[in-house]
Amino acid sequence: MTNQTSPRPAYRLPASDVLGAAVDEALNGATTAHERLGRVMAVVTAAAVRDILTGCDHDAPFDAAKVELVEGEDGLFPTGRYWTAAGDERTFTEAIGQVEAGNALHDMSGWTAYLDNSTRDVWGPLCDDLDDHDGRLAFALDLLRAAAITLDPPQTTEEPRKASTMVETLVCANDRDRYPAMVDPADQRDGYVKPWFDLHTVRRIAADTRTDARRYGHGSIDTVHVLDGTVDRAKHAVVMVVCWMWLGGDRREQAVEVLQPEAGRYAVGGHDWQWYAVSDDLTPLIPFRPEGS
Repeated sequence: MTNQTSPRPAYRLPASDVLGAAVDEALNGATTAHERLGRVMAVVTAAAVRDILTGCDHDAPFDAAKVELVEGEDGLFPTGRYWTAAGDERTFTEAIGQVEAGNALHDMSGWTAYLDNSTRDVWGPLCDDLDDHDGRLAFALDLLRAAAITLDPPQTTEEPRKASTMVETLVCANDRDRYPAMVDPADQRDGYVKPWFDLHTVRRIAADTRTDARRYGHGSIDTVHVLDGTVDRAKHAVVMVVCWMWLGGDRREQAVEVLQPEAGRYAVGGHDWQWYAVSDDLTPLIPFRPEGS
């Protein structure tokens, strides 16, 4: 049998310069995403230590300069050992008790897991090498340098919403918890709205989601977190949403979302959480039609 040459190519590809440009764009985008993820998680780690030692009282004094992180299969995880600015070695257990420390380390490890090989260029320079911990590489993360990292908001091409179209209403996503929000009646998906919350309400949502996660498991609840800090004597708040279900899969790098405020409000969950408006007597309004419209 004689092999015959095909009269045309088996398949066609983009021009070499187009393909090369696409590769460069994809790689640069991945590098930028990893760098931002590392920066955010380094700051979150410093905030987690602060919250553990102060019981989330952000104005309370605390003395922590470095924290031990040990290399695991998926990234770094905390051991509970830390050092003060004076160099004294202490543990979370000594500070808050064994049970509370165990729970705190479990929550904190959800953040530090992102400090892995893909983000090493960010956290590596912030760490000092320690003696191996049970055969695993160990590091002392400089918390002061981590906390000083600036979190520049990502660029977005999304057009800002028009404030003139917004109306105030109560919204709900779980048939139980209801929150005041501003909603654009024209911005609905299958009858579900996209609410915008003020920071006080976001803190309520954050507390409620963390309570639900402890009750039902992190795998079934997206949790909201508000991180407070001061830069150049100006107070700042960073709002983050964690989708724990994505941590072990292909969407791991998208599991943490930093929300950008518009006019001081945050679109927590967007349409994906299936928020719906409720009337004054708490009747679901799906779709939402404001009075007089």
